[in-house]
Amino acid sequence: MAIVRYNLFATDNKIMLPLTPDPCGPRTELYIWGFAGGLYEKDGVIINPEFAVENGGQFFGKASFPSPRIDVDCGDQLFITLVNLGMKYRPDLPDVHSIHIHGGHVATQLDGVPETSFGVPMQMHDGMMPKCAMPDPSVDPNQAITYYFVPEHPGTYFYHCHQEAAEHVQMGMYGALIVYPSMEHLHCEGVCIPEGYSNRNFAYANKHTFFEKEYVLLLSDIDQIWHQYVLEGKRFCPADFKPTAWLVNGRSFPDTLLPTQVPDSLGAYSIPEGYDSYVHVKTGERFLIRLINMGYQAIPWHIHGWHFRIIGKDAHPMSANPKSKNSQMAFTQLIGSGESYDLLITADNKQPLYGQYVNHGFAGIINSLMEQVKAAEIASGQQLWQSIPEEGTFTGNGPYNRLFNFYNYGQHPDQFFPQFYIMHNHDDYKATTPKDLANPESEDQCLYPGGQLCFMQIDAPDCNCGCPVRDDGDCDQ
Repeated sequence: MAIVRYNLFATDNKIMLPLTPDPCGPRTELYIWGFAGGLYEKDGVIINPEFAVENGGQFFGKASFPSPRIDVDCGDQLFITLVNLGMKYRPDLPDVHSIHIHGGHVATQLDGVPETSFGVPMQMHDGMMPKCAMPDPSVDPNQAITYYFVPEHPGTYFYHCHQEAAEHVQMGMYGALIVYPSMEHLHCEGVCIPEGYSNRNFAYANKHTFFEKEYVLLLSDIDQIWHQYVLEGKRFCPADFKPTAWLVNGRSFPDTLLPTQVPDSLGAYSIPEGYDSYVHVKTGERFLIRLINMGYQAIPWHIHGWHFRIIGKDAHPMSANPKSKNSQMAFTQLIGSGESYDLLITADNKQPLYGQYVNHGFAGIINSLMEQVKAAEIASGQQLWQSIPEEGTFTGNGPYNRLFNFYNYGQHPDQFFPQFYIMHNHDDYKATTPKDLANPESEDQCLYPGGQLCFMQIDAPDCNCGCPVRDDGDCDQ
């Protein structure tokens, strides 16, 4: 088992949320708290030297939102060193911070609840200002404290600050913590790992939990006024909580279409690796959605295109065998605050059932869908097919340089792929863009689509001979 060290740095930041479905449109500022840093060392080998404790001053005012994802295997020894840098935009705020592993079976002393253990103090200069606000942003390693966790069970966990949890969680101090079954665990359960894959292609020590791709979706709701009050040093009563922004992995649609890393010139903001929210798979592939609710309201998460199998809840496996009468399928999962679910999906092929109608229709019964839409476009004078941004593309001048339009199907009579679906909060008013506090009368706010909404792109399947299938469903052999 590995010895894994993560170094996290508590601080603040400001991000810009989109106010319209146009990624090049206006944005509004949101003040947040969080942790920067990430994986520092594994088995004595330094992986990311920039995350050394003594280098922490560089992260002052650069909190990640969400906080860095932590990945370990069952039985690993996980050490998380927390350095409290203080707040760049609130230097008068000397709050302690902590790391609570939500669902972790740890001793009280390591539970991250200051009321029953301890909080990590802010690194201060002369007992007043953050040391990192000084010309020499040095870090005192003696004021850093390390948490220890040995994960006993695989599953989807998360961590957050538990100091004044109502405020610190709302402000953004949280991240995903994923525990995979170990190689030994899989071997003991008689699970064979397919060639080219690893233990990190299984959600649990069960062959039925195998997946080819995984996506962590960390859901949160934001009261923008609360965040503004914290920035301005005003008192806010948590009982007055009223969210006006709904996020997936710290982003509101259309930013959920972007890759994790984006150039500063884009206007959007980068998030840590491992939080991709644009699902991109091939037809026939199995993919896992790790759903986490860090918000304060329950979320009915609805996935278009398929029913999913619920294979885990709160890091406890559920029946993943499709032949078991106890196996649970659904197309909407209600997830409460502080819960996690593991949802397994097979991207089945829609072409055998729907390809004929889409492209050719049924002779003597009805024209093809493509012909019907084309006729409606001519009659109405409107373009009806929408241009769909494909996964993870952008340029220096704008977010997308590759748009797909079903109108182009006319170039090939049998084109069917790619397929596109959405998944979203089915409280549909939460799939809208944030409010503009600076311009409350503006029409550029609270627009659909926005908020908690993501895209999925499903490409053509591979054929049996192993070569890629063309968009019309045929291969080149």
